[in-house]
Amino acid sequence: MKLNIGSGEKKLPRFINVDKYPSQKGDLKGDLDKKINLASGCAEEIMLDNVIEHVDSIPNTMKEILRLLKKNGVVHIYTPHFTSHSSWRDPTHKHHLSYFSFDMFTKDRNAHYLGGKLFEIEKKKLSFGGGLSIIGRLIFKISPEVYEKKFCFLFPASTLYVKLRAV
Repeated sequence: MKLNIGSGEKKLPRFINVDKYPSQKGDLKGDLDKKINLASGCAEEIMLDNVIEHVDSIPNTMKEILRLLKKNGVVHIYTPHFTSHSSWRDPTHKHHLSYFSFDMFTKDRNAHYLGGKLFEIEKKKLSFGGGLSIIGRLIFKISPEVYEKKFCFLFPASTLYVKLRAV
C-alpha cells in the first residue's frame, strides 16, 4: 500500500489519498495529528507533499509515519525551506524547516526523546530558484552547514526534499 497523506486535491495514482479535510479526490479521511485509522505496518511508501509544516508536532507525526510504514518502507517529504518566502507567507505553517531538521530522527543520541532511531536518510535535496541563487547553490554544494549558518538569507532556497527509510 502507498499513502499520499495530506493529499488535498492532489490525487496520486496508485496511492491511497488521505486528508483530514473532505475532498472530492480523497480516498480516506485521516489526520496526522491524530492516529490515522490504518493498521500498523500497512504502507511501503508514504508521500507528504507540503504537509509536515502544518502539523502540530513533527516528532509525533514522524512516530505515526513510522507506525504506518513497513520495515524498510520509505517516506518522501517535500516542504518549503525556512528561507523560502513560501515558508512564511502561509499563516497555517507551524514549522519552518532546515536542511538538517530531519537528522534528529536518524540519530541514536535522540533515543531518550524519540524512543530510538526511527529512520535512515536515503536522500536530501535543497532546491533553489533562479537569478543570484546560483551563488547560494555553490556555497551549499561546498558546505550545507556554512550555507545555513551564514549565507541562507542572502541566497534563499526554495524547497527541501527528504527521503527517509524506516529502520
